[in-house]
Amino acid sequence: KIIRPGLIHRLDKQTSGLMVVAKDSRAHRILSSHFQRKLVEKKYLALVEGIVENDSGEISAPIGRYAELKFWSIKTDGKDSTSKFQVVERFANSTLLELEPVTGRTNQLRIHCEYFGHPIVGDIERGGRAFSRLCLHAFKLVFWHPNGKQRLEFISEMPEDFIMKKKEE
Repeated sequence: KIIRPGLIHRLDKQTSGLMVVAKDSRAHRILSSHFQRKLVEKKYLALVEGIVENDSGEISAPIGRYAELKFWSIKTDGKDSTSKFQVVERFANSTLLELEPVTGRTNQLRIHCEYFGHPIVGDIERGGRAFSRLCLHAFKLVFWHPNGKQRLEFISEMPEDFIMKKKEE
């Protein structure tokens, strides 16, 4: 049997955390289908600028690509996109959020955080203050094993530099 690993999904540049890699083409096909059909639970942690007032909510705004700028952002004729958020902890100048992308658009979480007035720390392109990295971490993935017999859950701890930035707040 030939083992040919393949990425099932991507993370934005500078985003840390969990990814799914298939060991063979059958697993790749099944897992890709699960991602497309929204059968996978994906959760992220983000340290965002400012104090988010609501404990939880939903951000919905169309996302599209400005071809001439080679930049993804809110665009009236873009594709519908939705992200859910929940406050984990509030600090003096920032808020730690748990984010869940309901749809899976390019740069969705970064765009939505900027759109609702709380860009991600380290995301200077979208209004966040400079930091050594983008404070966005894919910390939880839940999905069915390709054989369909087992629900798998993976958790990744917050990176050390992320924790240090949080403590500075």
